[in-house]
Amino acid sequence: MTTDAEPLIHVDRHGLDIDEAVAFYERVYSSEDISVGRSGDERFTWRFRAVGDDEVVVGTSSVDAPRWGTIGQAPSYVLAWTTRPGLAVDTAGRDPIVMDPGVPVMWPSGRDVAFDGAPTTLHTVRFDAPFLESVAAAQRHSVPGPLRFSVTADPGELDHLRAVIASAAPELLRIDTARGRRAAVNMLVAEAVVDAYEVTPQLDLELHEGPATMRLAQEWMVANAHRPITSTDVSRVAGVNARSLQATFQRHTGTSPMAFLRQVRLHRVRAQLVAGDPAETTVAAIAGTWGFGHLGRFAGYYADTFGELPSETLRRRTR
Repeated sequence: MTTDAEPLIHVDRHGLDIDEAVAFYERVYSSEDISVGRSGDERFTWRFRAVGDDEVVVGTSSVDAPRWGTIGQAPSYVLAWTTRPGLAVDTAGRDPIVMDPGVPVMWPSGRDVAFDGAPTTLHTVRFDAPFLESVAAAQRHSVPGPLRFSVTADPGELDHLRAVIASAAPELLRIDTARGRRAAVNMLVAEAVVDAYEVTPQLDLELHEGPATMRLAQEWMVANAHRPITSTDVSRVAGVNARSLQATFQRHTGTSPMAFLRQVRLHRVRAQLVAGDPAETTVAAIAGTWGFGHLGRFAGYYADTFGELPSETLRRRTR
């Protein structure tokens, strides 16, 4: 029987058969070419455990044999570290990532990743892409979008990241951690990752392509989204009349300047709902802070963008 305290994801599989392990890992990794060699010992064992929710899933994978293959593309970002040497990822690329024991690295995202490894235990923290992108946007006061992380952490932040992971792991691995507490710990780990690695936003085309007047308008709206803004304000900053700026946005982005601003604000609202304490805040208060005066229309915009009502985002914090 499922209770509100249980996570949305809980997988714990193990076995002694290589073919069973291959079939399982191909399903988990969305792959068709996983291979597992023979164990050095007579007895082969494998185990995979994952616990989490729709934001963060922590996992451990132990295979008592060499393995290689491809991990399929997924809408997520993966932080990983091993307990023993011998695992390399992105082996099909020009610069394979050779993982040192106990040193967390960010795997490439947005594409399939080849790997080749000796027997070891692999620990992973898998972040839902929109969740981590919203956290990074809130940290950097930018527009949420695809991110490119450096492979290795900043040396000055590495000890802090390890400390956060060590503190968070017991709660994230428990299947009875309350939803609200899990959400808070998810946020702590996500913020530590964003702080530890160099992050390059791979922003949507509408922020980078098109006339300089449009890019100036977008950048100004991102920086001033917390202020009351009118279309006249935006056109004045861009140095063109409102009709001309409207036409430029429509031609290059398929939307209007104010619709772009609304999307920026919606992501800011979501970041605050994710981080907020339901006992101390309300959807109305956060929405009002970002200029949404009509709650019904705001809820509709929010649901269209994120697939759930803002109240559902906040309510997850209490489950």
